Amino acid sequence: MGSHARGSAWSELPADVLVTVLDGLAVRDLFRAGAVCRWWHAASAYVRSRHRVLSDPARAPCLLYTAAASSSDDRAAATLYSITDGKSYTVPLPAGASIPAGFWLGASHGWLVTVDDHADLHLVNPVTGQRISLPPVATVEQVRLMHDDSGAVVPDTYQVYPYDWSLRVEPHVNPPFTVDARELVDFLYLRALISSDPSAGDGCVVVLFHRPRFQLSFARPGDAHWTWIRTPTGNTEYCDCVFDGDGRTLYAMRYDGAIHAFDLHGRPALERKVILRPQLLEVMYRTTNYLLHAPWLGGWIQVWRSMHSTNPITEWIRVYQVDLAAQTLVEIKNLGDHALFVGCNYSFSLAASDCPGVLPNHVYYTDNEEYHALYSPDGPRDIGVYNVGDGSFHDVHPPCRWLNWPLPSWITPSLRYTRE
Repeated sequence: MGSHARGSAWSELPADVLVTVLDGLAVRDLFRAGAVCRWWHAASAYVRSRHRVLSDPARAPCLLYTAAASSSDDRAAATLYSITDGKSYTVPLPAGASIPAGFWLGASHGWLVTVDDHADLHLVNPVTGQRISLPPVATVEQVRLMHDDSGAVVPDTYQVYPYDWSLRVEPHVNPPFTVDARELVDFLYLRALISSDPSAGDGCVVVLFHRPRFQLSFARPGDAHWTWIRTPTGNTEYCDCVFDGDGRTLYAMRYDGAIHAFDLHGRPALERKVILRPQLLEVMYRTTNYLLHAPWLGGWIQVWRSMHSTNPITEWIRVYQVDLAAQTLVEIKNLGDHALFVGCNYSFSLAASDCPGVLPNHVYYTDNEEYHALYSPDGPRDIGVYNVGDGSFHDVHPPCRWLNWPLPSWITPSLRYTRE
């Protein structure tokens, strides 16, 4: 049979057979199949329309995680578990993402911030496979390349100066030290979030939470270096952040509940504005805190989550509305029609009425508590759903159980492409 005949045979597959085949493909392969011919394009579109995560991804929150590999090919893949339809989707990870051996620092707007074998960061879309490089780790303020006696760069070896806003390096307090790439990853990185979908073309900003003392640096794709947020005194101990609509202003939350605003294009550069003063709450110790815009409530909300001191499970969650006029937090028990998604991701909310399967007035959480999740990567992950109204907890049960590392994350898939 000639090549033309073979092509005709593929394009004339019966609809039920073709739909069955396409329905079993990984997400990325399903989209590629739609480019074969008009018949396959129509069949691919039909299959996608049957799945909320593919037809309306912005309203299809998913849990992204790695699962135990059934074959060597599966080791380079992750799983998307859709809450809206209760189904799991396989997403092959792009070459060079180093996710199976390493980890991601956060999920935002359908993209991951990943770490490669040289300790450099990249943006990766797990659905489309696209990858965008970020400035080298050696351009972070506290990191320097290591040189040998001849002046040549020593590959994958760095010198770290662990100073904070004070710029003090004291021999007996915080002396510089030398690390390889793996050790640098373990010391430096805590979390990374993206202001918007990089494929939207609006100049997204990546914010890096890093040691020492939970400082902030930021960069845009294409920048030559990371910009350290140093001024004014005491810009440390940050735990979450959100952006305004155009990514110009960064709102960063500290562990004490304070909210600081930074104009990333301002003059003078990075001038801090205090939005909310520190909150001296009795529950501050060992909590993991999150910040979200809540336009349906007319402002901001904070979510505080406490882990049990000996058993790595969530002990309680409290939701606070920010009262800027009174400069205080007010605990609330009603989110209305909305649900919150917090953890190792850009904190976001969705209207449950727009997302079948999502429970209103609930908090969906994953485990990113520093002392347990980051220092014990082999420990069990605490992932669940919290009812804000009655204080009850519920488990999440995807068909395929997650691995403990990388940290499972909530994500709304992005199906758009961009050019680096």
